[in-house]
Amino acid sequence: MTSTNTRRYRVAIVGGAGMWGRHYLTAAVAHEQCDTILVDTSDRRDEFAEHNGVTDVYRTLDELFAVEVPDVVCCILPVQVAPSMVLACVEAGVKVVSCEKPIAVELAEADKIVDVCRENGVAFGCATAHWEVPLLRETAAWLASGEFGEVTGVAIPGGLPVEVSGAGCVQLTQMRGLTGAEIEWVEGYELPSVDSYRAPEASDIEADCPAYGRLGLSNGVICEIPEPRDDMRVRCRVSVTTTQGRLFLQTPAPIILHGEGASATPIYPDFLDQELPGYSMAPRIQSLLDALDAGDGQVQCSGHDYRQALEAAIAIKQSAANGHERVSLPLADRSQKIFPHPYRMRGGDVAGYDSIGYESAPQVDKRRVARDRSS
Repeated sequence: MTSTNTRRYRVAIVGGAGMWGRHYLTAAVAHEQCDTILVDTSDRRDEFAEHNGVTDVYRTLDELFAVEVPDVVCCILPVQVAPSMVLACVEAGVKVVSCEKPIAVELAEADKIVDVCRENGVAFGCATAHWEVPLLRETAAWLASGEFGEVTGVAIPGGLPVEVSGAGCVQLTQMRGLTGAEIEWVEGYELPSVDSYRAPEASDIEADCPAYGRLGLSNGVICEIPEPRDDMRVRCRVSVTTTQGRLFLQTPAPIILHGEGASATPIYPDFLDQELPGYSMAPRIQSLLDALDAGDGQVQCSGHDYRQALEAAIAIKQSAANGHERVSLPLADRSQKIFPHPYRMRGGDVAGYDSIGYESAPQVDKRRVARDRSS
């Protein structure tokens, strides 16, 4: 069915000439109802603006807010500055704001931005975990309906390799989104930090690292997180066992098996027939526009979701440091931290893009230019 909504939206992408921000910029420009604004301090700003046909360009949020307050602002910035930019958006009167992962370094800082947004009726989104695997929300709704029986077990099969916080927040958020359950306790184990991923300012308890363990969920089920293995790449992000079978949340589509053992048979519920949403940035942008239209301060894949992931990651490390003892959530000490990889902390222009495996600074897609000129 064709939408009758003809509203125009002013959408600012802060850091839109960055490695991840450029994808947000492309998605916003491609959306037929978005009038896109680019905010970026890098020397790539004008090239990215010209390439994408963006005419409203600013260096800072202060410069932007001196002229207008957009409908939506996506702050795709390093974690050391993103929380303050989210707060600046709230103060300016922006009604929908998003940032990227991890949400913060310190748990208290994550609390602050989540609480300030909620108190001011601002819809606060974070990252793209709900769209990095197809049909997560549709699968979650089907599970919640009870049509596949009662959930008896949950797992994150690949463990939390490399980063319990910096990247592990994605799997933790996907697990919560799929099950609809909160994490009530943690029993954690950790492995040594991966080369170059340990932030120089981090103590042992504050350093991001690979991790695994067990999570006690509010639905009474335990989520098992096995030890990550270098020799095995696990495609499945989250698996669920029910009284009727197994479900594997993965790309290119969820796999659902009815029954056990040799008699297990794939089944295809109706929700699997729908068209897949494609690249995660497009549905992220749409979810922010939907939140603006709803006006209720709620948004899919929220800041609250990623605050909960940060808290779980901190609890896993706390448990590992204390003989794997069970740690209950919420944590009483909100000053606890995890410092992410220097690239996530300070951005590629400071830490170096090669520090996390990129070949160079972000560049415009020359292939797209060639296609546009030939069309």
